[in-house]
Amino acid sequence: MSSAMEKLYNEGIAFFGDKSKLEEKEKTLVVLGVARGGTSVISGTLDCLGVFTGERSREPVYEDMLLAEAIEKGDVKEAQAIIKKYDDEHATWSFKRPSLIDSIEKVHPCFHNPIYLVVFKDIFAIANRNSISMKQDVLVGIEKAQKDYAKIVKFLKGHKELNYFTFSYEKIMHKKELFVDTLVEIIGKESINKHKMQKALNFIEPNPSKYLDVSRNTKSIGRVEEITTNIVSGWGKYAIKDEPAVVELWINNKAIKSIVADHQHKLKDGYGFSFDLSDVDVGERDRIAVKLMEDVLFLNGSQTKDTSQSIHKQLWFNQNQLDRMLEKAYQKPDFLRDTAVILRDKGDIENAYKIISQALELRPQGPVIAKLKEEIGRLI
Repeated sequence: MSSAMEKLYNEGIAFFGDKSKLEEKEKTLVVLGVARGGTSVISGTLDCLGVFTGERSREPVYEDMLLAEAIEKGDVKEAQAIIKKYDDEHATWSFKRPSLIDSIEKVHPCFHNPIYLVVFKDIFAIANRNSISMKQDVLVGIEKAQKDYAKIVKFLKGHKELNYFTFSYEKIMHKKELFVDTLVEIIGKESINKHKMQKALNFIEPNPSKYLDVSRNTKSIGRVEEITTNIVSGWGKYAIKDEPAVVELWINNKAIKSIVADHQHKLKDGYGFSFDLSDVDVGERDRIAVKLMEDVLFLNGSQTKDTSQSIHKQLWFNQNQLDRMLEKAYQKPDFLRDTAVILRDKGDIENAYKIISQALELRPQGPVIAKLKEEIGRLI
């Protein structure tokens, strides 16, 4: 392509403002965009490149809930204190939260040398993702995306002193090398090695499974605990909603019947279910599974089993061992971590949290255990 024609090519990246600000060592990279509009791709890539994204920032969404909660409850002083702490500890750091667009005018003065990274995405793709993950009407989603983008544009136009990049999400997916190179230039090449570069490139993908899983309000938890010739029972609920859910019984990839999971349950009061199979013709090789009607994934314990026998998966430790664990008689963090996972899957969230807390006490710097404790804590 000739140099003249190259000038006409749309790379999907543009910078507006004072480029000298990019050369300053101390800066805050503030990611702006709408919900499900590509902000996680930018924040996650920054994390891969070694940029601090917040004390309570976790994959796959990379949002610092510590700062986000302070901003969203309108506590500017608390937000300022958190920002100052991050400024003192990190020359360059990043913050991302789609709802920031509703508070940006108040928070903008708190950031030191902010460089805004603004991502734009096809609004139908945003609305369609919300339709799939949040059960939102597509046209309502399109209208909301338009309004939210208008807020961002208003902010950008209203502050002539701003320094910001604009990114096309679609171009990021097609030209991820250019995107990563751009972020490296912003951060500073001296702090980026080949390993971080490759990690960032590997991170960028159109439909990351972890993100799709956690970003839906239909995500379920629960377990099929018993499968016999007469009954299929267990418990199931939404991960982020307390309302009773409709669960479906599937046999050989076909939905057979549905009920509301609102029965009493020894571990999860009000979320139990029990399907009567007396009117269902079930063969020895039939695959039996249960899922929430609105979810796409089956509950744990859904599997192919010989239903001529009663199948009830037992814990691989007895009650006496569990009691001793709760009394801190076990000092192996990996064992306690695995036990917490089993208790969580069985629905014993209270004891799962106690056990994982013990594991974290024994291994306070363990990122896997810390993440698991946070996940279990959200289920309480």
